[in-house]
Amino acid sequence: MGIDEKAATIRISTALEAKIQALRSSLSDKEQTVAAFLLSDPKEFISLSISAIAARCGVSETVIIRLYRKLGFAGFHEFKIAIASSLTEDNREAMGDLGTGDNVETIKRKVFAITRQALEDSVGSVSASDLIRARDAIVKARRVVVAAFGGSASVGLDLVHKLLKLGIIATLQADSHMQIMSAMVMGKGDLLIGITHSGNTRDVVEALQQARAKGATTMVLTGFPFSPAAKASDIPLYSICRETKYQTDSMTSRIVQLALVDTLYVAITFANKEKALAHIHETSMAAAKKKL
Repeated sequence: MGIDEKAATIRISTALEAKIQALRSSLSDKEQTVAAFLLSDPKEFISLSISAIAARCGVSETVIIRLYRKLGFAGFHEFKIAIASSLTEDNREAMGDLGTGDNVETIKRKVFAITRQALEDSVGSVSASDLIRARDAIVKARRVVVAAFGGSASVGLDLVHKLLKLGIIATLQADSHMQIMSAMVMGKGDLLIGITHSGNTRDVVEALQQARAKGATTMVLTGFPFSPAAKASDIPLYSICRETKYQTDSMTSRIVQLALVDTLYVAITFANKEKALAHIHETSMAAAKKKL
């Protein structure tokens, strides 16, 4: 099955789109009109002046200025350059736009394609400085508590497993009562890591807020930079993913979060290679005794 050239579209980067989507609830109706125009036709958007865009959307130039400032840009020129540099041409199949008529082979290719795209998009969303801060916080922590639910709990379990292999005291709390109780007894030198793609899971957010109030360091793996969980965290790590009709962004975010966990694991190992390898050997030997 070949690629349908008519299906190709121009889009902005997933990271920039996710940033806009995360802000949607805080945008005025007029700002949302401008954002909708940008998302629907970014190539046309950057070809117009600020006054032309204002006229096209039926808003004042001030509305556009407010929008790009909320997105973190100092000026309109900088905003347009960021959009232009992020433009890519994609095909519906490459982006995993699944259809009810797809056979298993097509579904396989589309699901793998959207997963690859999610990984590529998220690479630019995670800064090296944040990864260094995350690595150092984990290494220095007296103890690490990971708070997560549902699909995120599987990522949390993988993180705890890897930290234990490195000799780092870590536990996973997937129960709301245990999460808040764990946060309540934390203090300086402790680290609470929340994993929530939406960033608005109430219990995880409350655990992060409580742990921070007690003096602990907080970290989150989330897909939304302006979410309550991100605001309650000292160290945010983002897994920016695009949602398609039959595949939610939380499905691909799990893969990106696992890649982040692997990145941290290797970074921690390299930070003190001799000590890390000794712990890996000891824990692996202990686990080996459980095999037949």
